[in-house]
Amino acid sequence: MPWLGLVIGVPLLGFYFWGTNQFMVQRVLSAKNTNHGRWGALFAGVLKLPGLFIVVFPGIIGRMLYPNLPSPDLIYPTMLFNLLPVGILGIVLAGLIAAISSSISATLNSASTLMTMDFVSNLKPGLTPKQLVRTGQIFTGIFVIISAAWSPLIADFSSLFKYLQMVLALISPPVVAVFLLGLFWKRSNATGAFTGLIGGFIFTLFTVYVRFINPAAFPWLAHIQFLLVAPVLLAVTTFIIVPISLLTPPPPAESVAEYTWSRKFFREESLMLKGMSWYKNYRYQAIAALVATLILVYCFR
Repeated sequence: MPWLGLVIGVPLLGFYFWGTNQFMVQRVLSAKNTNHGRWGALFAGVLKLPGLFIVVFPGIIGRMLYPNLPSPDLIYPTMLFNLLPVGILGIVLAGLIAAISSSISATLNSASTLMTMDFVSNLKPGLTPKQLVRTGQIFTGIFVIISAAWSPLIADFSSLFKYLQMVLALISPPVVAVFLLGLFWKRSNATGAFTGLIGGFIFTLFTVYVRFINPAAFPWLAHIQFLLVAPVLLAVTTFIIVPISLLTPPPPAESVAEYTWSRKFFREESLMLKGMSWYKNYRYQAIAALVATLILVYCFR
């Protein structure tokens, strides 16, 4: 992976996956209060730190033990079936299947919820709760069929991890651009955001066409590393949103006042956190998590 892609590409993917993905956001929305949501999000970040020892090191060991495997995706199951005793193997497989099932169900639930509440309920506002539930179930079945039909295409990639990261690099930048401009620029409006998403989606389809169907059309785009494609898509979407927002009426000031970041929010939040114990203050927790991350990166750089 190029160092430039790690610096400017990975943060975009992380912002999308952890900050805007319905699959993750729905868990934060279920928190008891704002502080619980913050603590949960930070705890999830801290749980990423042992990944070096839980995922990376065992993968390196497995690659050394079984160097002739045709695909790196086979390292984990090979180690499981060859190194674990029968009882422990069953427990690990049960946990793995439970984790996979939980992720799949959460993703399907998020997708069907978005389709039902953002599209169907707006097109047909008179639907009863029972009808909305039935609509969500139908969309879930449709997404399962689409996923099953798409899955054989994943075999064309060298590894599952590379496929996942490449897909994120192609679909996330337009969403990140919309959220970043919406968070920090009060002049951004719905027309600009919608046009930016459509334009970014079209450019993403063009990128997919060039990379996988006709690489000879634009060789520089076809062979650029996927982490470097993400900033390009972000810039294209931003260049669409900004002029469209400036050429169309601004949003009402009262409608964006509570959703656009300002120093006022920081000062008010500081007053609320002033009487809180330091170990419950999410700012101190975030600094501690950042320091632990920097130490880990420095030690294993």
